[in-house]
Amino acid sequence: MDKGIVLNRRCFKIDKTNAKAMIEGFIKNNRLIHQAIYCDVVKKPFPMLITLNRGPTKFEMSRIGLALDPESFSIPYSYVAFLKEEYFIKNEMSLWEEICKNGLFDVWVPDAPYKRFQDCNSDPSKFRIILLRIYEINEEFSKDDIRSVSDRIDHISSHNLMVTIKKAVISDGEFLEIKDLLERSISSSLRTPLRGENIISGIIESRKCEHCGHHEIGILSESGEFKPLKPGTKVEIKLGK
Repeated sequence: MDKGIVLNRRCFKIDKTNAKAMIEGFIKNNRLIHQAIYCDVVKKPFPMLITLNRGPTKFEMSRIGLALDPESFSIPYSYVAFLKEEYFIKNEMSLWEEICKNGLFDVWVPDAPYKRFQDCNSDPSKFRIILLRIYEINEEFSKDDIRSVSDRIDHISSHNLMVTIKKAVISDGEFLEIKDLLERSISSSLRTPLRGENIISGIIESRKCEHCGHHEIGILSESGEFKPLKPGTKVEIKLGK
């Protein structure tokens, strides 16, 4: 990213807890971990400059989140977020119990992201976890360059939206580890499977094995193909007549 990039005029305005976990990271088991995910219901126009919500978060933080002392956190206007992936998920407590303890979203208690979606008025099919890459840029915007449109929206008022990347906050290797952990953690709560996943959809049946004569349980797929069920096989089951 040596050449310039053009930011959207709208800023990525987020709670201080999320911002600090993304930019400075948090300590867990004597290890520095950076957050790279965020919950959302609409597609945002990345890349975007990161700005902070002025007031305290309305969501409950974990002990790790509280230890960050986010209300004292401030940043220069020189960090930007790029969207790398988005995953449409079902709002299940089991999902949040997993990713709020495995290093992905540990600054929040599971009830926080669950309620974020449960209490909003958006179509549940729009619920998503977005995977972000955070970069520091060479340029720094001033306070006068940032215009508060509402409690949730800031805009860059400067005419110049062209910036250059200084460095990524985390290494490529760390980012790929986060992506892999995320995709493994959310697989059972996705609304649609990840690209490349083979999911069998059909009807449960019992058949006699043509090789040994024993009965085996499997799935008769919609194409008429019988697939024996084996430990570790991932299936999609539709209940009904």
